[in-house]
Amino acid sequence: MVKRAYIIIILLMASSSAVLIYPHFSPIQDQPQPLNPYVSIGCDRVLWNDDEIELLATTRDIDKPEFEWIIDGMVVENADNLALGEHQVILNVNFGDQTLQAQKTIIVIDSTDSVFLNDFQYSKNQWRFQTLYQEKQFGVKDFFISVDSSTLIEVNSCGYLITKPLFAGEHTWQAEYQGNVIASGSFDLKETSDIKISNIEIAPQYKAGDTVNGNIVLTNMGSTTITGFEIETLVINHKYEWMGDQAKKEYHDKYTSQLKPGVKYNIPIKVTIPEKVSGIRPTGSYSITIKLILNNQIIDTKVANTEVI
Repeated sequence: MVKRAYIIIILLMASSSAVLIYPHFSPIQDQPQPLNPYVSIGCDRVLWNDDEIELLATTRDIDKPEFEWIIDGMVVENADNLALGEHQVILNVNFGDQTLQAQKTIIVIDSTDSVFLNDFQYSKNQWRFQTLYQEKQFGVKDFFISVDSSTLIEVNSCGYLITKPLFAGEHTWQAEYQGNVIASGSFDLKETSDIKISNIEIAPQYKAGDTVNGNIVLTNMGSTTITGFEIETLVINHKYEWMGDQAKKEYHDKYTSQLKPGVKYNIPIKVTIPEKVSGIRPTGSYSITIKLILNNQIIDTKVANTEVI
């Protein structure tokens, strides 16, 4: 729970210089991107004999597509059960005067002999598993993994599974396929303290008189519980930057909440922009530099930009 809101309040309204400093936060907004037609039919897959075959496609920026599925060189309307062995699947997507193609390999098996699993560290507090067939990456359907005796979780369609954030220490795992234990093992996560600014949720532009409602979102990226951190904020109104310190304002806040690995922490931002301060509208473009401090060390910095019109 947030111990106290990170509320930036204009306390300098009695001073004319207050119009130069009005801090509020927003990420730099993405510019509109040109159309980029795209098609995918997923990753290479291993299926057990008699498994149902699904022909699924994902498209983007394609208007009125026409689909042509080809399996082993033959055009098909749907996918029946395939024989044992390797099969090549191709999808041609026609739209306008263009054609895009996607393809993948499907292997049908009735033995677990060539199914394997790789595991490796994914982040400071997560482990990743990847299924293999004959030492190549394949998404093996109905392949399940358990970590620290947790409930079995199925790998995704591309055959990988990333654990939830874990504490430092030794962890055990077990993998099952077709009712058999295929592999098992353990891994050790080192003790690390790490917290990041993962997002700043706010609009890019405001009018004088608007109310700002937003969040600074922090995430514990390490493998230990974070207890206590600080945030320093520097706000500059670039319209009046030539006036030096009068166009700047700094804030310093301390927090004592405990954050376990992977936990997100929201710092609310709420303030009403005055329409005028000492008769002047607080307009202009602003840059906001946020520094996250842990154990007296700056461990993350983000810069955001916004505007009051």
